[in-house]
Amino acid sequence: MVLRGYVPTSEETLQTLAALRLQSLNSDFSTHAPFPRLEELFPPHVLHARLPPLPHQPPTKCRGARLRAGLLAGGLWGQALAKQRAERDQRLRGRLREEGASTMAAIVEKWKLLQGMGRPEAMAAYVALVREWPGFGSTLFDVDLHAVRLRLSVVQGHFWQWATLTLLSLQSPVGSGPQRLWLGIGAKAVSLYKPGEPEPLDSFCYGSISSFGASDSSTFRLSVEDRDLLFETSQVDEIAQLLNTYLASAGAQRLPRPQEPPTSPPPSEPTVLPQVLCPAAGPWQHQQQVGSSHS
Repeated sequence: MVLRGYVPTSEETLQTLAALRLQSLNSDFSTHAPFPRLEELFPPHVLHARLPPLPHQPPTKCRGARLRAGLLAGGLWGQALAKQRAERDQRLRGRLREEGASTMAAIVEKWKLLQGMGRPEAMAAYVALVREWPGFGSTLFDVDLHAVRLRLSVVQGHFWQWATLTLLSLQSPVGSGPQRLWLGIGAKAVSLYKPGEPEPLDSFCYGSISSFGASDSSTFRLSVEDRDLLFETSQVDEIAQLLNTYLASAGAQRLPRPQEPPTSPPPSEPTVLPQVLCPAAGPWQHQQQVGSSHS
């Protein structure tokens, strides 16, 4: 969970977690102790986030320009571009090695400070630190939220229509397309997180879930109160099975039945992709979010 980036916290805390893991594996620091690879201790995406972004190359619009570019790519110009890319990749790999060495050195220094801590104590401290995240204990799924459908009364002429809700953040561009989110399924509630954010965008207790189901192998629908949330995910079956398990264990009087959503919205109502579900909850107080370059 930590190594996959599913615990949003500061880089300092991630280094402490890595040191606690080393203490639980090897006991006190020793130069003769076996060292796991860095990716077995620390989330790799944090290191990659420090690298400079690749330069953006706008697409060539003119057909003639595309033809000339194609001819050049097959000649000396193409060889020069290939050489530039190889040199750039080599610089990035070197930068990544430097960042990895720096991070490992910081982890080792924290490991040295844990001298005398027993292995069970180190594991208990590790779990206690991770448990400070409010989403601890939930199973997280990567999903793309495609739309939120609001169900209106029959008096208005429609049972539902498409609508946009609150923005995820001030930086979220309106109409930018489906949103990548974490769908967290826990013992008490289902929550939606913006990746890397510690607080959920919205949470739904199981009593508010009226139905759920799959319209196809990659689309999952969750009906909550007056909303239908449509997600695209490769884990439709896993999500449905876990929801059923939690609902059954909670002793729900009536399990939501998988239902098929309407095949298409009314012709007069254009589809508008949502940008947020609700205002975020209060801040998680433990630590700042992972490094300034972490997304």
